[in-house]
Amino acid sequence: MKTCRNIIVPLVALLVLTPKPVKADGPDGAKLFVSNNCVACHQANGSGVPGTYPALMGAPIVAGDPDTVIKIILLGPTKVLPADRPKYSGQMPPITGLSDAKIAAVVTYIRDKFGKGASAVTEDEVAKVRASLAQ
Repeated sequence: MKTCRNIIVPLVALLVLTPKPVKADGPDGAKLFVSNNCVACHQANGSGVPGTYPALMGAPIVAGDPDTVIKIILLGPTKVLPADRPKYSGQMPPITGLSDAKIAAVVTYIRDKFGKGASAVTEDEVAKVRASLAQ
């Protein structure tokens, strides 16, 4: 019994401590953040450009309801956020032409990196939001 415990306890510890595999066949949110020019305005560290582009780092919207972030990407912030929000001289246009999987990947990246580890977003969640906007 003691030998069995000596094998099982380290094995369980190894399984618990082993990082979960990254989905190798899905889009890379960090690369999409750069390649879709999000980084040009919001900066690599999420600080934005004061007065010109908003910071993502620590922004309540980023860590809040993921549907809001998805809608901002699909429609642009002027159609999603309240009119009395802080204004910036740079305007984000709707990001068109991205698949639901790519939007899910970039939103997941933004929420994880700049939203204090906020929950991931799935392709299905993006599809639901997109469908609700089409109605």
